[in-house]
Amino acid sequence: MSHDFIRPKPLDFVILLVLSIIWGSAFGAIKIAVDSTGPFSLVAVRTLVGFLVLFVFLALSGGVKLDFARLPYRRLLAIGFVGTLLPFFLISWAEQTVDSAVAGLLNGAGPLVTVLGAHFITRDELMTKGRLAGVLLGLVGIIILMQDGLEKLGTGSLLGQIALVVAFGCYAAGNLMVRGVKLLTPVQLAACSLALSSLISVPAALWLEAPTPQSWSLEVWGALLWLAVVSTAFAFSLRYVLIRRAGAGFVANVGYLIPIVAVLIGFFFLDERITPMTVLAMLIILLSLYVTRRAGIKLRKIND
Repeated sequence: MSHDFIRPKPLDFVILLVLSIIWGSAFGAIKIAVDSTGPFSLVAVRTLVGFLVLFVFLALSGGVKLDFARLPYRRLLAIGFVGTLLPFFLISWAEQTVDSAVAGLLNGAGPLVTVLGAHFITRDELMTKGRLAGVLLGLVGIIILMQDGLEKLGTGSLLGQIALVVAFGCYAAGNLMVRGVKLLTPVQLAACSLALSSLISVPAALWLEAPTPQSWSLEVWGALLWLAVVSTAFAFSLRYVLIRRAGAGFVANVGYLIPIVAVLIGFFFLDERITPMTVLAMLIILLSLYVTRRAGIKLRKIND
């Protein structure tokens, strides 16, 4: 039985690298802001400002007109909640107890979920022994990374790391859901996702945290604006472009590149420590990327 495979083009690899840098830096920005804002308020600002930026762009470019009667509201709600709101909150909450570098490394959980989902759900990329080996290798890297959390069981670090793994699994599930949405452009899809997310996150922040934005420092506001405008509005639109161009399985590879960016930013700008176990986990996760991609290349050659 033959299946169609989406072949990544050189531009797709450039987009993947850009997304890796943007999202790798997001963990540092969250770390800077979350202690002052609280996780609910951070997510509220991120989703609301991100939506407003995209709405203005769509309004100026004539992209606001939609056939509202034909929109897949259930699918959009699922994408907004599972692929945006829930991971945004879990990551922000977790980074109160977990270093940004560790958060970035645990992003490797996303590709593991996406490779499996791309086989069983979208059929973009079928599972092979090589791909399965890559998935298992990545899982080993994540387990090594979480060892630190097991040693600090009473500090909340382990719960934070578990929350991060769940969050990146949510991102992967959101990526797979996007493949079935045809009526919206990538920017429209990102705007809808952020709009639905902000409808929940803003009331939740006002009720649970009663934020005082006037007390936040310029550094905190800078981190929030970076998250909202660059890491959310721009990057999520670019993410949906790449999913349509190259498939959810290819986009999942961003999870293997993000750790490098996150670790370097945490080390150079946030004074976070890089332990031998952290380096070992990163190398194993990167090796799993190589194994998985090599298996994909061989499979395409066989199908040709």
